[in-house]
Order: sequence, then C-alpha cells, then structure tokens
Amino acid sequence: METKVMKRFFGLADFLEEQRFLEEQHKQGWKFIKFEAPRKYTFEKCEHEDYIYRLDYNEEEKDEEAYLQIFQDCGWEYLMKYQTWYYFRKKKLSLNESDQEIFSDNDSKIDMIKKVMWKQMLVLIPFVLFLPIFITAINHFLNEDIVFKMIWIVYILIMVFLLSMCVHNIIKLNKLIQSLANPLDDHENK
Repeated sequence: METKVMKRFFGLADFLEEQRFLEEQHKQGWKFIKFEAPRKYTFEKCEHEDYIYRLDYNEEEKDEEAYLQIFQDCGWEYLMKYQTWYYFRKKKLSLNESDQEIFSDNDSKIDMIKKVMWKQMLVLIPFVLFLPIFITAINHFLNEDIVFKMIWIVYILIMVFLLSMCVHNIIKLNKLIQSLANPLDDHENK
C-alpha cells in the first residue's frame, strides 16, 4: 500500500487544527496511520471520503480498555495514542452535529479543554518559581567572559520563546472555553 509522510507542528492548543488537517488529508485520499514525534504524520492511500477525526485528551491510566470501548460503541475507530492524546475517526454519514462529536455536550468538551489548559499552566510554574534565581544568576554572570554571556543570551531567548508559547496556548484555550460556554455570544460576533 502506498504511504506518505508529512511534517507538521501542532501545539498543545492546536488540536482542532490538527483534526481539520487529518480530515482534509482523508478527503484527498490519504488516511491517517500514525504520528511520531516530533512532527511526523504517516498516511496511507485510500478512497476520497469524508471522515471525522477527533482527539481526546485523557491522562487517566486506569481501565483504558473500558475507555476505548465507549468510543467503539459510539462508532468511533480508535487509531492510536500519543502521550495523553487519543486519536479517533468515524465516517461522516450525516449532517447531525451531535453524531460528529466525541463529547455528549459542551460541558464535557470544556472539561477536556480545561485539563489541557491546566497541563499547559503546569509548564509555566517553573518559569515563575525560578525567575528570581534566574535573574540573580544573570546578574552574577554579566561580569564573566563573552562565552558565558552568549550562553545566557541563547538560554534567555529559548526561555522567552517557551514562555510565549505557553501564554499563547493558555489564551487560545481560554477563548475556546469561552466560545463553548457562551455559544450565542460567539454566534453574534460572526
């Protein structure tokens, strides 16, 4: 069977974009097979069909078999697990929106997004806790030679990039929660 590999990056808050990407590939005749870090998607040639792809964030390790059975009972095909993300797909048969979602209601979806957001916030804790130590260390090394200064500059740039990614993801997830919690507000703004 013919396969293709594509490299794409989706951040923690980009799961909706990742779902759309997988759906578009399937429409073009490439069904999703697997994902490998850091950003490698493998697809297999298939018929051009409309499939719905959904990702679910689940940190609970207990009774994975029962968890997957719930999805199977609702017609979802389990594809794979990557870290705490589970990948599912289902053939698009109707225009019924509730049949296209893995969540029974907006509250369930909001709960999942909040879990993702808290995971992202946990990444911020070391930045906040170690910031005074970091600033003190920078002041200490500013009087050292140029190599230390260059290392600190690179380190600072990496930390600023990671911190900005975390903040961006939290803002994006919070907006998604707000739009799900207040669907009429979101509809009126369009």
